[in-house]
Formats: sequence, structure tokens, C-alpha cells
Amino acid sequence: MNAPMHVAPVRSARRPIRVLHVGPGRGQRGGIASVLAELGSQRARFANAAVGLSFFETRGFKRFAALAAFVFVDLPSFTFGALPHADIVHFHVSVHGSFYRKLMLWTLAKLRGKKTIFHLHAGNFLPFAMQSGPITRKAIAWFLRNANASVAVSSPIADEMRRLGAARRTLRVIGNSAHDAETAAHEHMARREMQDAALSQPYIAFAGRLTEQKGIDDLLTAIALLAGDGYYVPVCFAGGGDIARWERLARDYRIDDRVRFVGWLEGDEKLAFYRGARAFCMPSHYEAFGIATLEAMFSSVPVIGTRVGGFLDLIEDGVSGFLVEPSDPHALALCLRLLMGDADKAVSMGRAAFARAQQHYSCAAVVERYIDCYRTVSAISRTERDKS
Repeated sequence: MNAPMHVAPVRSARRPIRVLHVGPGRGQRGGIASVLAELGSQRARFANAAVGLSFFETRGFKRFAALAAFVFVDLPSFTFGALPHADIVHFHVSVHGSFYRKLMLWTLAKLRGKKTIFHLHAGNFLPFAMQSGPITRKAIAWFLRNANASVAVSSPIADEMRRLGAARRTLRVIGNSAHDAETAAHEHMARREMQDAALSQPYIAFAGRLTEQKGIDDLLTAIALLAGDGYYVPVCFAGGGDIARWERLARDYRIDDRVRFVGWLEGDEKLAFYRGARAFCMPSHYEAFGIATLEAMFSSVPVIGTRVGGFLDLIEDGVSGFLVEPSDPHALALCLRLLMGDADKAVSMGRAAFARAQQHYSCAAVVERYIDCYRTVSAISRTERDKS
């Protein structure tokens, strides 16, 4: 009798790629912190493709104690704790302190021979670069040209990165995802629930930081213009910021009876906030991507944005929403009036918004773009080793 054959376990021939993401953490909200949370939620998808994720959280520079902790705690922890276990270091970059922190950490990574990725999330990075001194501008170009790959969150941001020195052949556009909103969308495919809410108490929704650059004044002015024409259009603001300032402005415009601030919303409460709206409006002066806009689209809500940054990728003007010029409350008022006065059109555009979000920004599609980027960078690494 022949002895039983020993069969070795089947293993993937693909070499695991260890990716270290570097960005904000420590309880920060919005922006890059949201992107990193999204990536963390998709660890299993990455692992199935032999990509392991780890994260290094950076501190801000707003207080001296935080700056000292960055120098004496974060830099050593990054150099001796995180770096040795990474093949690729993926830097998530914004303006001001974020750029300088990542530049220091990137220099350390390059000195250790690590492959690096420059990932830009800021819609105001080009003005930051142009208004900076020559040393900072040279540092930006050096960072971009010497990274092994560059990632932009939208096509307009990619154009700006090319102007600043990013190589076209290594530059990719990878939009963000909205895991919770996408998951909830499949759990609420009974469209009638959302329609009934929108028809019974329709309102315009805004979600994000309540800052000047988000166009809060423009939206309040548009509501005031509609009020002057006899139209009652309520708007609900979800998010943090100087709420008292905007409440005062609403009173000055005599529209405080139709303006409500509900604070920062999370999880199911935030998604219910989207689903109950007739439309979502974010008239930003600049916007790299717009995660809240994508969340609204997954909630089957039509969106009104401006012709800047990520909105140009997200919104099909006249199909899934409307695009207006930034700082144009009159155009904004026309779009708001149209959607508030035509429930059927709002529902139709909301369906188109959901279809676009599902096609282009599903978690599966976004993760696949990241994986392709990492494999390309890793392949460059192997080619360089073979040549040496």
C-alpha cells in the first residue's frame, strides 16, 4: 500500500504588502480622520488582497505641549516603532501644520529606504503653496517629485498637484468612500420610507464644519432671498463650529424661524438626518472631495454643490443634483426653490445620485483602486532591487 501523500497547505503566491497610513487621529473629526476611519473599516477587504494596514496618528501644532510631544514622542515612535514594519508609507496631507508634519515624517521614511505615497486631501492646497515662501514651495515640489506615487481625492485636485510638480505617470485619483451610508442604503432600499419623510416635513440639509469656507453665509443668504419672495424653505445644519455666529446671522436676516442647528451627528442619527431631507446643500468655496455629499448621495438625496474640487466628480449637473458658482446665493436660491417645489424631481434626482455613488464610490471600487496603487508601488520596489 502506498503511503498517504502529504499535501502542503495552499498559500497565496502574492507577497504581502504592509502599508502604514500616516494622518490625524486622537479624537479628531472630519476630513482626513474620516478617510482613515473608512480605510480601517475595510481592513478585511485589503487583507483578502494580501495588503495589511496599520495607522500612525499625528498630533497638531496648536499648543506648545502638542508640539513638544510630536518632537519627543511621535518622531521616535514613528522612526523606531512604526517604520520598521512597513513596506509603503502612505502620507495623508493637508495644509499648514499637516504638510510640515508629514514632510518631516516623510524625510525620515525616505532615509530608511521606504516607498512613499503623497495623498492630498486639501481643496485649498494650491493657494497655500502659492502664498508660501520659496523654501516651502521647493519643499512641496521635492515631496511630490520624490514620492513613489501621488494620490488626489478628485480630478481637479489632481490638476493642481500636476502644477505643483507631481509626475503624471505616478499620479492617481482615488475618491473617498462612505461605508456606513452605503451599508444603510442597502438596508433601506424601500424608497417609500425616505419619500414619505421628505414629503411630510421637507427641509434642506447641510452637514460638515460650520465655517466660512463651507459657504454657510451663502446658504443663509439664499434662504433669506427665498423668504423675501414669499417662500418658506427650512434648513437644518448638522456639524460643529461657531454656531452662535451663524444663529446671530440668521436673526439678522430674519430667517431664524426656519434655520435649525442640530450639532454634530454620528451613525444612524446622521443617516436619518440625510434621509429626511428634500435635498442636501454644501455651497463650499473650495472642497477637495466632500464626504458628507457622498453620504447624502448614498441616502438617495439630490445634492447642490459648487463648481469646485470634488463636486465636479461627484455631481452630474442637472441629473443627480445641481452645480452653481461659489459665492452665488441667487443661483443657489433658484436650485433650492426648484427642488423644494418639485418633490417628484427631487426623488428622481435622488435615485440618480444613489446610482452614481454606488457605481463610482462603493467601498469595493475604492479599495480596489488603493490595492492597484500599492501593487504598482511594490512592483517598482521589486524592479529596483532586481536592477541592483
